[in-house]
Amino acid sequence: MNIQSILDYQALDLQKVKLNRELAKRDEYVQWQHAHEAMNQSVEKVAKMNTRAAQLFAKVDMLMEQFNAASKEFDEVAGEIDGLGEDLKRAEFYEKTLGKLESLMEQIEKEAAAAENELHALGKEGAAEINAANKNASLALSYKNKVNEIKAGMSGQIEQIGAKQKELEERIDPKLLNIYRNARKQIKHFPVIVALREGKLCGCGIELSGAELGKLKDGEPFVTCPTCGRLVYKPEQ
Repeated sequence: MNIQSILDYQALDLQKVKLNRELAKRDEYVQWQHAHEAMNQSVEKVAKMNTRAAQLFAKVDMLMEQFNAASKEFDEVAGEIDGLGEDLKRAEFYEKTLGKLESLMEQIEKEAAAAENELHALGKEGAAEINAANKNASLALSYKNKVNEIKAGMSGQIEQIGAKQKELEERIDPKLLNIYRNARKQIKHFPVIVALREGKLCGCGIELSGAELGKLKDGEPFVTCPTCGRLVYKPEQ
C-alpha cells in the first residue's frame, strides 16, 4: 500500500508543530506563561488560607463555648464554697476544682489568643497574595493579548497548511488516517510515523522482531514499535 500521502500529511503536521514551538519560544508567550502560573499560585495560596481561616474561626467558637462553660462552672463552685461553713474537706475539694477551672480558662484564653493572632497574620498575608494575584492576572491578560496578535499573524500559514491537508485527506485511505490521528493523540514525540531501515527503526533505533517484520512483508502498512509506540513502515524499494 502506498503511504506517501500520509507521510506528506505528517510533514504538514510537523510544520504546525514547528510553528507552535516558535511561538512557545517567543518572549510574549514565556511571560504570559509565567504571569499565569504566578497568578494560579497566588490563588491556590489564598484558597488554602481561606480553608485555614475557616478552621481557626471554628476553633475560636469552640474555645469560647468551652470558656463560657468553664466560667459558669467556676461561678457555681465558688457559690458552693460560700455556703459550706465549717466543712473544710469539701471546701478544700472545691478550691482544688476552682484551681483546675482557672488553669483551664487560662489555657483556653491562650489558645484563643494564638488563633486570633494567626487569623490576623493570615489576613495580612492573604491581602498581599490577592494583590499579587490581581497584578499577575493583569500581566497575563496583557501578554495573552500579545500572544493572540502573534497567532493572528501566523494564521495565514496555518490556514495554508490546513488547506493542503484537506487536499491530501481526499487521497488518503480513511483507515490509515484514523490510525495516524489516534497515534498522534497518544504519542508525545514527533514524528509519529518512522521508516524501517535495515531492520531498525529510524526513531528509537531498536530492531523489530521477526513477527513484526513479517507483518510488514505481508502488506501491513504499519506496525507499532513496542518501545516508543511509533508507527513503523517499510519504505518501498
